[in-house]
Amino acid sequence: MNNKIYKTLANYKNKLENMGYNVMYIGLYGSQNYNLDDDESDIDAKAIVLPSLHDIIFRKVTSVTVNIDDSQIDVKDVLTFYNVAKKGNFSYLEVINSPYFIGDKTLREILGKIKPNLKTFLGAMKNKRKDLVHEYPSKKDEFNKWGFDPKQYHHINRLNDLLEYNYNNYLNNQKLVSFLIYENGDRRKYLIDIKRNKYNYDLDYVIKDSDKIILENEKRIPSDYKYQVLNLDEEIFKYIENNMRILLEHKSI
Repeated sequence: MNNKIYKTLANYKNKLENMGYNVMYIGLYGSQNYNLDDDESDIDAKAIVLPSLHDIIFRKVTSVTVNIDDSQIDVKDVLTFYNVAKKGNFSYLEVINSPYFIGDKTLREILGKIKPNLKTFLGAMKNKRKDLVHEYPSKKDEFNKWGFDPKQYHHINRLNDLLEYNYNNYLNNQKLVSFLIYENGDRRKYLIDIKRNKYNYDLDYVIKDSDKIILENEKRIPSDYKYQVLNLDEEIFKYIENNMRILLEHKSI
């Protein structure tokens, strides 16, 4: 296990708490989970926070992106996070399944019951396809060199592996996963290399290949596929209630 990641998560948690958030759980999100990180990789995370009494009374939702040390932390209150995760959004389940986390194991156990929705992998691929040719300010250098963002092409290929793996598991009634961990080998090396476009692919090639991958996956998911939402409302409501009670009792001392 990478101690640097734990130290970084602890730093994020501390800074969020100094900003007034009551952090219940923070987990790693991104390339380190997949063993696809390199020297340029940031350490990103998602944090789940307990709403304040004021937030509950006035139905205020916490859903913000906080920039800490050049990394992005997606911060959501427990209920908001759950409402997204229960639809099988694999990117939210990833931080629950990550080996790198700090926080409440009870919350991890509750949300860990949710399985990924195959359609969210395809949806993510399509979003990466849009970002492939969208010149964000932070991607100016990449667009000057190649006219596209190679990191998005990398993600499309990675998501293709992930959807193919989960589709086969779905057919065989086996466990679905929110991310794959790549062993050292040719596929891992290829995915890391295309993230930095070490093969010097041109714009026409990556567009055609990305569209081909997406089309293949559109055909892969059965037309009658329906995701069964797992209703954990009572467990989540009880979790929030219990922790709010503890928080209020602590503050009243």
